Amino acid sequence: MENIFAAILFALLTAAGTLGVSSIGMFLFHRNPNDRDEEQRERFEYGFFGLAGLVVMLLMWYAL
Repeated sequence: MENIFAAILFALLTAAGTLGVSSIGMFLFHRNPNDRDEEQRERFEYGFFGLAGLVVMLLMWYAL
């Protein structure tokens, strides 16, 4: 039964890592040619969620 805890941590690790990396990718490649202010706001959100996802991934990795 102790392996279920490790499995849940690994599932959180992979989910947070995937979301973090994909958000960083959207931060780098997302463009909105119609509204420059909206583009900056979206890029800030993608950067924040990408960094937060990577931090959660590292915490889960440490917890394992």
